[in-house]
Amino acid sequence: VPIMKNKKKVNQVIKKVLLAAGNSKRFGKKNKLLEIINGKPIVNHILSTLLEIFDPSEIIIIVGHEQKIIRNLINNEDVKILENIDYKKGIGTSISLGAKQLETNVVGAMIIPADMPYIDPIDIINLEKKFLELNCEKVIIPKYNSKTGNPVILPRIYFNTLRKLKDDFGARSLIKKKDIIYLKTGIGTTLDIDTKDELAKAKLNFVI
Repeated sequence: VPIMKNKKKVNQVIKKVLLAAGNSKRFGKKNKLLEIINGKPIVNHILSTLLEIFDPSEIIIIVGHEQKIIRNLINNEDVKILENIDYKKGIGTSISLGAKQLETNVVGAMIIPADMPYIDPIDIINLEKKFLELNCEKVIIPKYNSKTGNPVILPRIYFNTLRKLKDDFGARSLIKKKDIIYLKTGIGTTLDIDTKDELAKAKLNFVI
């Protein structure tokens, strides 16, 4: 069954910033994004989902650690790929780099960790749909049971905040509570893979 894409106005561009630059400190010597689940690398799971839903022009991928290998896996000329030379300093540098590419017609930024292979495409569609319903003015955060997850969508008012991020510091603590809307989603929005134990569990227990 083909996935129904959101009908957006011409001026409602929501960029998807896929964070694939980290050096997997907690995982060990190997790059976790290159580990295989269900026959393909972790990074390709979320990328395939995004390409299934969105036009490639909406996607920005931030690479860093083993960037040549990641680039070869992306294999899509229409996706913008940016190298973060400061990736060792932390996730904030990758978010900042992506945010600096947001053009004036962009109304929202969806920040997506690349280590989340089990995000349901329907959840991503619903997150963007909710963002559009709220006039692109609220921060949309997925929630499964009592646990918040990813991806998060932020409106234009937070772009400057994102551009100023540095080191291993994300944006959540800087978001005003009044701007946040939580959306009920499936378990995949809370399943990131940071350790080998989490990878083993994911391989055993979660198959889409």
